[in-house]
This record gives sequence, C-alpha cells and structure tokens, in this order.
Amino acid sequence: MKIQKRLAIFAFAVATLFSPWAPASALDEAKVHVNGIASVNASIFQIADKSGFYKANAIQIVRIVANSQAGIQGLIGGSFDASMILGLGSAAILRGAPLKIVMSFDSRPVYYLYGSKGVKSVKDLKGGKRVGVSGLGANTDQMTREVLAKNGVDPNRDVNIQGTGTGPLRLVALLGGGLDAAIFNSVEALAAKKQGLNELLFYGDYDLDIVSGGVVVRQKALLENRDFIRRFLRGTLQAFYWLKSNESEAAATLADNFKLSKSDTLEIIKATLKAYTRDGTVPRDQRERIVEFQRKQLKIEKEVSPDSIYDFSILNSLNNELHRGGS
Repeated sequence: MKIQKRLAIFAFAVATLFSPWAPASALDEAKVHVNGIASVNASIFQIADKSGFYKANAIQIVRIVANSQAGIQGLIGGSFDASMILGLGSAAILRGAPLKIVMSFDSRPVYYLYGSKGVKSVKDLKGGKRVGVSGLGANTDQMTREVLAKNGVDPNRDVNIQGTGTGPLRLVALLGGGLDAAIFNSVEALAAKKQGLNELLFYGDYDLDIVSGGVVVRQKALLENRDFIRRFLRGTLQAFYWLKSNESEAAATLADNFKLSKSDTLEIIKATLKAYTRDGTVPRDQRERIVEFQRKQLKIEKEVSPDSIYDFSILNSLNNELHRGGS
C-alpha cells in the first residue's frame, strides 16, 4: 500500500506535464509574499517553481520578500495574490480582513525558544527580560505567551515581549545583547545552537494547535478568479507532496539556500515534516481549536466559525484528483 501511495503521489505530481493543463504559451503571474526566512515552508514555493509544477499549470510565480505584517497588509490591498503567513493572516481575518486560508502546510509548531548565554532556563526570564518574536499578534507571539504561561512565567508581567522581525534579526539581537531570548525555526535554532546559545524549550512539546505556513488569499480572488487560484494551488500541492516523498533530494536542493550541509538540511526537513498535514488541509475539530486559541490570545470575544477563516474546497477537489489518478 505504501508503494501504491507513493506512486499515486508521483503520478499526480507529474501528470500536468503531459495533460491539457499544460500551457501552450502565456503564463499567468502569481505574486506570492514570502517572509525571507530560510525555512522548509518557504522552500515549497521554490520547489514548485524550479521543478516546473507551476509552469505546467500555466503559472509564473514571483516571490516577493516582506516581513509578515507588510505581507498581509499587501495581500489585503491587492499587492500580492497569496501569502505564506497563516498566523498573522488568520489574526487579520479574526479582525475582519477579507481573506481566506486555502492550504496549510503544518498543524503543529516546529519552533524553539533560545536564551542568551546568561539565560539557562525559562524561569531566568523573569524580571522583565526581553523576548523576541516576529511581530506582536503573530503566531510566534501567541505561541510564546502560551508556553511561557505553562512554565510559570506571566507573559504580561514577568517579561517584555518584543516584535523584532525575522529570525536572523532576532539571532543578531540575541547575540548582541538586544534580546535575552528569542523564538527560532529549526534552521535558525541550529545556528543559535552552534553559537553556544541555550535552548530553553521546544514548542512541539506543548499541546498547541497552530498553523504557520501555507497559503492565504483574498476572498474576492476565490470568487472572481477561482481557476487562477486552483492552478496555483495545484502546483503548490504537487511540490508539497514531492517534498514529503523526496526528503534526500530536497535536502540536496535546499542546502545552499539554508547555508548548511546536506545532512543538517535533511535533519531540518525530517523535523519539519513531522508537523506537516497529511494533504494540505486541517480537520474541522482542529480548526475549531486553532480559532479558539487565537481568540483567547487576541482577546476577541465574539464567536467565530472556522468556515469564516478556512476554505479547503479547492484543496479537497485537488486531492480527489490525486486519489482518482491512483485508483
């Protein structure tokens, strides 16, 4: 059965190269916001581009780097067709932004909290120590507040949580004394470890329902340009499945981007894939828990249905194509 599943995934990934979806000439441009952080999530778009999955679906991708807040604001304003940032994206939706999450790469956090050389435990952060997250209200902020509280540290009184931008910036600030602790993804955590900084906790050890990487788009695009969104998602889904089935080859491809050895890159990919969704969607019960977690962190009192945030209808249809192709 495992062999049949892998063959089905492979068939789906390459099918469009020889199908009516393949373009004769013109490609539709998709402007995608990425956060500029070296991560497996961000690399999916690169894989889809370099492997020809987007081209086979008549899409030409333009990856545009911006911080998370600027990216979501740009998406709302129409400067981007999609963003990879689900945490701040869903927070924006909870506050009324006309966006929808249409694909989720992960459903559990693969993040680490590192302290400076003088901070060796979470309790050492008490007394107003500065803790760096990507941005206030972002997933990194919400998760950090939750895990600090679970470790007996009041995130509102005991520490000073600061939105300090990307992981590399947080690492520089932590090394330079501008921060006392910071949250890092697996690539950044490896760099922090090599610099002699102290791992304080692994977010994956806590019961957190979080989505961080995937695809969020404007509601208007889903209504008025659904075929374009579908073709873009098909290419992204093909890369998603390719990555899950080709870890070693992906490590060789991404090692240069991460500025790491192939073995280190493979370790990061394997750790990240443990948090990945099965098919790019999240079950409804987990979506409900994610929404409740964000409502609590953002202090939003009104009831919010997961259907107002997530729309996996296109992904479900594309996955049905996969299963039919493997039958």
